[in-house]
Amino acid sequence: MKKVITYIFVVFTFFACEEAQQNTREEATQNKEEFIAKNKLNIPKKGKLKELNATQKKLVQDWIEFKTINESMRLVNASSRFAIVEDLGQLAANIEAIKDKQFPDDLDKTQIRSRFLVLKTKALKLQDDAGDEAVTNEDISKKIVEMNRVFHAICYQIQEASEKGIDPREILGNSLPKDSTLVEKPTKEIFKSTITEKPKVQQKPKPKAKKVLQQQTTSEEENE
Repeated sequence: MKKVITYIFVVFTFFACEEAQQNTREEATQNKEEFIAKNKLNIPKKGKLKELNATQKKLVQDWIEFKTINESMRLVNASSRFAIVEDLGQLAANIEAIKDKQFPDDLDKTQIRSRFLVLKTKALKLQDDAGDEAVTNEDISKKIVEMNRVFHAICYQIQEASEKGIDPREILGNSLPKDSTLVEKPTKEIFKSTITEKPKVQQKPKPKAKKVLQQQTTSEEENE
């Protein structure tokens, strides 16, 4: 009888522990889901970071610093409220690093450099705001969308600069070696005038004057 009672007690204890463990797992899962939901940043579909097009990928394929910034932007867009501060700090550091680097010749333009600085400024500002509990996840998501627009503008300028072949004189001074000489601007093509000259009208030779006057003079001399 004692063995039966002991057996029943063991079985009861086993199922009780199993149920307690199950409740613990369910509670942990629920807490995790609540944590994720609380820290999730929802980027609107229209404001999400766009992929580089084929032309842009080709232009930056050897530009390691740009690729690093692009990857940082991806992390920021996929980040959470919990990790966004660290991701934004890394993005700002990567932009700071590219400032003193040699840009590709065709892409070392004032417009591109200035937009990188704008992106860095926005990243640092959002990093400060994200640490404030009064700032909502929605507010942070909107700021990320603004950063995406700046990055898209950089990509657009990269493609434009390459296609238009902007003159090297527009390159920032610190990107050129001290002993380098500026490349002369290509001579503008001179177009031939499309205005056609009016054909000159050939004047007919004047008819010879009649010898009336001479004859009159001769008659007068004879009369004298």
